[in-house]
Amino acid sequence: LVCLAVWLAGAANDMAGKMVGIWFPISTFVAIGFEHSVANMFLLPLGLLKGADLSLGDVLLKNMLPVTIGNAVAGALIVAAGYSYAFGKLGEEKA
Repeated sequence: LVCLAVWLAGAANDMAGKMVGIWFPISTFVAIGFEHSVANMFLLPLGLLKGADLSLGDVLLKNMLPVTIGNAVAGALIVAAGYSYAFGKLGEEKA
């Protein structure tokens, strides 16, 4: 959804379109409770510094690794496939 927000903002021609294009995917991302690896790169070390009951192994293996893989799969495959279907080879009709 984050990649979709970036794509929609890039496709919009005016500021209002860019704001709406960013608002809905990011709001959905947060409302569903998904995690973003870049946001976690700030929040989890901050928790470690503040004394949260976490270890570095917990942060890396139980959060950063699966979240980063999920973000990469969703961003690279799902958004890219949708974009290709809309504008590229996946959307071409067979003759």
